[in-house]
Amino acid sequence: MLTLLVLGLLAGALTTVAGMGGGLLLIATVGVMQGPHAALAITSPALLVSNAHRAYLFRRDIDRKIAKTFALGALPGAILGGWFVPTLPATVLTAILVAATALTLAKVLGVFKFEAKPKAIGTSAFGIGVLTATAGGAGVLTSPLLLSAGLEGSAYIATIAVAAVSMHVGRVIGYGASGMFHGEMVPSIALLALALVAGNLVGKRLRRMVPAKKEIYVEVGALAICTAIAALGLR
Repeated sequence: MLTLLVLGLLAGALTTVAGMGGGLLLIATVGVMQGPHAALAITSPALLVSNAHRAYLFRRDIDRKIAKTFALGALPGAILGGWFVPTLPATVLTAILVAATALTLAKVLGVFKFEAKPKAIGTSAFGIGVLTATAGGAGVLTSPLLLSAGLEGSAYIATIAVAAVSMHVGRVIGYGASGMFHGEMVPSIALLALALVAGNLVGKRLRRMVPAKKEIYVEVGALAICTAIAALGLR
């Protein structure tokens, strides 16, 4: 429980500062401790609360048109992906998580580029929703998609939080329908949600202290750690 508390604080602060990375950090670490299926189930409701809280903190900066378009595509995609997660063997699910974290790191480091036209937001969001249900983190695709629509700064942080809410709602519905949630998970979910909210508040303060040009170093460092932790799950 102490580990979850620390992880939640770090993940909330990281995502609020850099816009992504916190969810992957949580899922990769909890996956090593409890397995990928439990990690996805425990983190999805907590991340839903966390992103809803972050969206509230930056509510004045939300681009509602883009957020709505993304949600209409991502929600059904996440439900569909969440429905099929229990049928995937743990090794396959872990391999997907490792690939997703490594892909995210490669994108941030500029190894490859993903460009999406703003008009394709709804269609792209469906695929991103499926991915986030199976790997937990889809920032590698969500981030450039929203940035290509012209979002930046607080508007980007606010709108990507709303986008994440839609995906986590879909995940919770999909996982619930497929029987992934169990009563013994409730204390862990509640503690993690509270820690993430506290991390959001810390991250909001840190955003004033971290220069925009330095955020990339925070993000890359966290994603490198995520990739290493996720790889441990394959052993």
